[in-house]
Amino acid sequence: MEQILIIDGTNDTAAQNLLEESGFAVTVLRNVAQAAEWLQRNKCSLIISETNFQDHTGFFLVRFLRKKLGDLRTPFIFLSSKRSTKFKVHGLKNGANDYITKPFVHEEFLARVTVQLRTGALLQRSQKKIDDNGQKGLSPALELKEPYSFGPFTINYQQVKLEKNGKAVNLTLQEFKILCYLIEKSNQAVKKEELLDNLWQYDAAVGLRTVYTHLSWLRDKLRTDEKPGGYIKTVRQIGYMFVPEGIDG
Repeated sequence: MEQILIIDGTNDTAAQNLLEESGFAVTVLRNVAQAAEWLQRNKCSLIISETNFQDHTGFFLVRFLRKKLGDLRTPFIFLSSKRSTKFKVHGLKNGANDYITKPFVHEEFLARVTVQLRTGALLQRSQKKIDDNGQKGLSPALELKEPYSFGPFTINYQQVKLEKNGKAVNLTLQEFKILCYLIEKSNQAVKKEELLDNLWQYDAAVGLRTVYTHLSWLRDKLRTDEKPGGYIKTVRQIGYMFVPEGIDG
């Protein structure tokens, strides 16, 4: 049975009840400190968190998970009454995989949970296969790929890492996956819908803004003084293109 961790300091039990009725095992914690301690000792298939707590914010928690614990694979969903674009962007930028607002539609909520559980399971199976082989990497398709360099950057597929002049660049797992996908199609225009379908697996009408947001962060991280335009350009009315030689402006 898949274990889902919910962190919510309110008395709202709608998500917990729906998930338990759907056959999931659910653990509920009431603040970020409890969650941080729990995550250091336990594993789960999915984390669902509010954004605001009395002790810390949910943004602190997702950063703690991704950076302090080094967990890039466990899916993290914000479930919050905060509906502003600012909160949504901030949550995704800090490492969350999705952001759902309250009140939610049951069918859509369960669909999004299922997508994240499926993606997380694929990553965990990939990691197990890698561990069994004594290797490291993101997915079986990337395990045998050699490091690839462009400008001052080097992408190491086996270590799931991007470096700039030998120093690690702080990418979220989703940003790393986008970069890998675009590099595979260098100098080709890739539709936003294609990225959404292959890397998020949910309806384009729901998440094209998510693609745009992640691409914006990734592009900013690839800009340099020599190549202020970075290495990913927008192809008008289509999507994006990875340009190995970089973009001057």
